[in-house]
Amino acid sequence: MPLSRRTFALASLSVPLALAATPAFAAAFQPYTPAAFAAATKAGGPVFVHVYAPWCLQCRAQEGILSRLVNDPKYAKATFLRVAYDEQKDVVAKLGVPRSTLIAYDGSKETGRMSWGVTEADVVKVLDSAY
Repeated sequence: MPLSRRTFALASLSVPLALAATPAFAAAFQPYTPAAFAAATKAGGPVFVHVYAPWCLQCRAQEGILSRLVNDPKYAKATFLRVAYDEQKDVVAKLGVPRSTLIAYDGSKETGRMSWGVTEADVVKVLDSAY
């Protein structure tokens, strides 16, 4: 069934609007590099490392939760770093984790770690361990 011009026009407008309403997850998370991690842990504040693969359903569920929480004032002074699971195999091996892992640090001290958890309670428990 062909779309009417009006339906097509409305549908094409909804895509940019939906993208504009998407939380700024990518902007809040910095790519993980050894230098970024060292600087963040040296600064002494909470540091969160998310090991993420875009094809991983658990990673995407965690991403949705984190994209909401990253803007919470409680976590305003935290640094959020993302490890690209498929591209940063050396980092993944060094951390000794599977994809879909969230690690919390208070300065350079690891305070919490969770793999595969997909509820907000799972994520918040790890985040709050750094405070």
